[in-house]
Amino acid sequence: MILRNSALLAFFSILSVILGIFRDRLLSVYVGVGPMLDVYNASFRLPDLIYGMFLAFITAGTVVPFLTRENKDGKLIESEKRFTSLLFFFSVVMVTLIIIVMLTIQWYAKLLVPGFSPEQLTEFIFSTRILMFQPLILGVSSLIACFAQLKNEFIYYGVAPLGYSLGIISGIIFFYHDYGVNGIIFGVLIGALVSLFIQSLSLRAHNFSIKRHNVSFHYVKELIMFAFPRSFTNVVSQLRVVFFTAVATTLGGGVLSSFLFAQRITDAIAQIISQSITTASLPILSREHEEGRIKEHEALVHKYTRVLFLTAIAICIVVYVLRYEIIDVLYGATPASNLIATFLIGFLVALPFSMVSSYLAIGFYSMKDTKRVLLGNVSATILSVAICLYFKNDGIIALIYATISYYIISSCLYGIMYKRARFLKNSLK
Repeated sequence: MILRNSALLAFFSILSVILGIFRDRLLSVYVGVGPMLDVYNASFRLPDLIYGMFLAFITAGTVVPFLTRENKDGKLIESEKRFTSLLFFFSVVMVTLIIIVMLTIQWYAKLLVPGFSPEQLTEFIFSTRILMFQPLILGVSSLIACFAQLKNEFIYYGVAPLGYSLGIISGIIFFYHDYGVNGIIFGVLIGALVSLFIQSLSLRAHNFSIKRHNVSFHYVKELIMFAFPRSFTNVVSQLRVVFFTAVATTLGGGVLSSFLFAQRITDAIAQIISQSITTASLPILSREHEEGRIKEHEALVHKYTRVLFLTAIAICIVVYVLRYEIIDVLYGATPASNLIATFLIGFLVALPFSMVSSYLAIGFYSMKDTKRVLLGNVSATILSVAICLYFKNDGIIALIYATISYYIISSCLYGIMYKRARFLKNSLK
């Protein structure tokens, strides 16, 4: 079941990666690796931070176990009521935060992008305000995707990101010439809406309806108690990204965009391989733990962490050898090729540990153990930020060392804690 669904998701991930490559190629050619592209990339930081605050309430790692409640006959119960309560809670709180951020961003924008010029800062504020609607749209889409995954339906889940990428591509092609960076931002919102529409089609076959009388604050409270540690984990992750973004803006025009272009290459690899396997594994792992099959749960975690690590090493070797050719194909003959290649080496070193870290985290979430993930993430983030500050006088090397150290530390901590958790379970038997 896991391998079949993983293969399906991998297929759609490959299509999504192809569109992502085309999107980034257009960004490199139309916008260029420089100050304006830095503005576009930096504009996602605050919306992503807000999205990260609630990602624990809308992502499969938390929502699927929350919705997976069975009666004595093994049938799912109360899933629709739990889903409706969660959707209501998320929408109300997110709209409130969007309004607050849009009204106050001008007071602290400079802290987020200290290296931006006054012109860049003005563009950054306006673009960020527009993008603040994205977390709400993508959040609702993610909730619907969680319900679909609970039913083991992955078609619309796989297709939806394609609509998102197509929206951004349309913004680059049709709106950038007349409206600049803001035209691309409008394309982002169009893509988010298309993604939501596609994902909502997955509800048609389940006689699903959202009714106000299904809203229960009891379920909301239950989810808050369950998801809060993971929510804090996501906030820490986004704060780390915000910090790295701020550092990158002080290193010169184009450094932030080069950093992100390099990251997207390894993100594409992770999306095809790691994300497909972790997404398909979660419902299975959750059921194994819910039904007390601990040894089977441990065997799956051990098997797929090893598969991911070894696969990542093999791919990284190939990408390293062909790194300049890959960059030329993806982004064209940009003057930033050497800078992108330098960052890419760092991300390649980190990739195997990143894949292991993500799967171990899913293993913890399937056991409803969010505290260990929080501990590992916070510890790795603090140490990576400290390393970045220690090497700050070495320029881009600081970002590279910080990125590598975060994933190595987090994967090692998760591995130690997972073995410790298994030892404690066995000792209690």
